[in-house]
Amino acid sequence: MITTVTLNPAIDRAYIINNFKINERHHVDNVEMTAGGKGLNVARVVSMLGEKVNATGFLGGYSGKFIKEELDNLNIHTAFVQISEPSRIFTAIIDPLNKTETIVGEYGPVVTKKELNEFVKEFVKIIKYSDIIVAAGTVPRGLPKTIYGDMVKIAKDNNIRMIIDASGKHLEEAIKAKPFMIKPNLEELEGVVGYKLYTEREIIFECKHICKQGIEVVAISLGSEGAIFVTQKGIFKVSVPKVDAINSIGCGDAFVAGFAVALLNKHSLEDIFKRAVATGTANVVENKIGYVNTEMVERFYKEVKIERVE
Repeated sequence: MITTVTLNPAIDRAYIINNFKINERHHVDNVEMTAGGKGLNVARVVSMLGEKVNATGFLGGYSGKFIKEELDNLNIHTAFVQISEPSRIFTAIIDPLNKTETIVGEYGPVVTKKELNEFVKEFVKIIKYSDIIVAAGTVPRGLPKTIYGDMVKIAKDNNIRMIIDASGKHLEEAIKAKPFMIKPNLEELEGVVGYKLYTEREIIFECKHICKQGIEVVAISLGSEGAIFVTQKGIFKVSVPKVDAINSIGCGDAFVAGFAVALLNKHSLEDIFKRAVATGTANVVENKIGYVNTEMVERFYKEVKIERVE
């Protein structure tokens, strides 16, 4: 089973507004509301790909109740720790006409030490029936910067492969604990290395350095330019087919879901990478956040191209 950890889940609310302009009054053409946060987006796509998934993290307040009900409706098993403060709301204003995305996100709740201790106990229980754990997204206030790294250590002690999709200090601390895979985008990778990366050669150089620290896979998502996968067995570049992009939000989460499902099913390394990119691309052509059509995944899987760089 795949388990996802979402420490800072949210209600993802997407307003579809054609020709959106600031300082003007708009009528919303369509509204999409889903249980969100990167880990929950991963969980939803994993379920759509036909695999059992368990979701954990923190939930609180009315927004937390909405998220739980949404996951229940999708038959996603949950094991969240209830907290006193409400979960956050994440709002995206998507303008299909001008191809813009305006994001407004709340910081989210403050988690107490007692609530953190309850989560750690739950996490230790969950790993007993998990094959792969994906921890993704921002970290709510009150938690230590080592939280992802601490989870990686617990998972490794139990021989469980863990995938981390985080940023900043939380990603840096996770790297020290040596998870199976990390998936930063270019901006997040630059935050770790401390300087701008302008060329593919520079990106690969820094990823190789991270891999040498004991991480099996460093996957760099490059949006419409595809992705670079750096491993201890080789370096691969996967290109994506040209598509009419509708919504890029959640594509990285779909990417991780595709990777985790292919890994769980013991696909070859190159096939895992192709599956990840195809699943991420399938999210681009959907209005919903963290959503894929399996027929589109298979179509894009046939169209993505992979080459070994080193």
